[in-house]
Amino acid sequence: MGEENNAMLSYLEDDKRFADLFNQLYFKGQQVVDAGELVEASEVYHGKPGEKGGQRTRDIKRRLKSGKELKILAVESQSDVNYIMPWRIMDYDCREYGKQIRGAQRANRELDRAGKRVYANEGERMSEVRKEEHFAPVYTLCLYHGAEEWDGPRSLKDMMDFGENTFGYRDKEVWSDCFADYPMRLVCVNELVDCSGFRTSLRELFTILLYRRDKERLKELLDKNAVYQKMDEETAQTLGVLMGIKRFAENKKKYKTEKGEYNMCQAIREMMEDSRMEGIAEGEARGEARGRSEGSASQIIEIIENIMSELQCSLEKACKVAGKTVSEYRQSEQICGKV
Repeated sequence: MGEENNAMLSYLEDDKRFADLFNQLYFKGQQVVDAGELVEASEVYHGKPGEKGGQRTRDIKRRLKSGKELKILAVESQSDVNYIMPWRIMDYDCREYGKQIRGAQRANRELDRAGKRVYANEGERMSEVRKEEHFAPVYTLCLYHGAEEWDGPRSLKDMMDFGENTFGYRDKEVWSDCFADYPMRLVCVNELVDCSGFRTSLRELFTILLYRRDKERLKELLDKNAVYQKMDEETAQTLGVLMGIKRFAENKKKYKTEKGEYNMCQAIREMMEDSRMEGIAEGEARGEARGRSEGSASQIIEIIENIMSELQCSLEKACKVAGKTVSEYRQSEQICGKV
């Protein structure tokens, strides 16, 4: 896992930000998830005994206990495009459901061995799950915070090959329409995301990441929003990593204000100036290299021309001695291809 992913996951481990993320991106600003009701849960799913590579680990997982109801909330963070991500999300979710089902089966077997009536019919006995038993639903959010465009699949269907239409039949559409799809809740920070409902610094983080490759829009955003001059330490550090601000990582104290906040506006402007100066320096270096290359080529051409000129002079002298023209001399000596 790269530095960018680690930074984002560390940032989202805060329950208030985690709840804010789901409330805005899942529930469009409604305060459905209460940060106070979130409980950490094991991110690891263990495979069957002896199963090679059977263990899977989620990025962040929380249990939401609201009254008697239980929900499982999870985030998968991506700094790079993953072309099997819908399958990975489905695999994680299925493992979570499998874990819950096995827990219910284990409890029912223990009651059955104790001689207590557990199952009402043969169907319950075969599945080892009672009809009235239900399980906690899983909500997984894939958060892509890379700078490149997400050109990967957004659902399981996007990963499938349904063939082509043949002989006028809509074979492809028929198979595609009947496919049991598994959609992926994907959020890309480099696409336009509604940040208006965020109640934490996620609003400022998502907003500025959208413009990280648009210098003019970035400058405009910094000019209009003083909030980037007084950011909390965790948000500033996360922004520094995701924006690639080397100056901030190397000298964090420089940007710390008297109130203990961080002036990321200054850090970002300095980063843009560094990029501009690096561009100028690179352009000058390329120009110098090209000049040297062109100079070397011209020197070689000059040397070849001097050699050819000397050869021509030698040939003319030989012709005078032989009393022939250059053409006659070439024919007689058959040196046409040697000069």
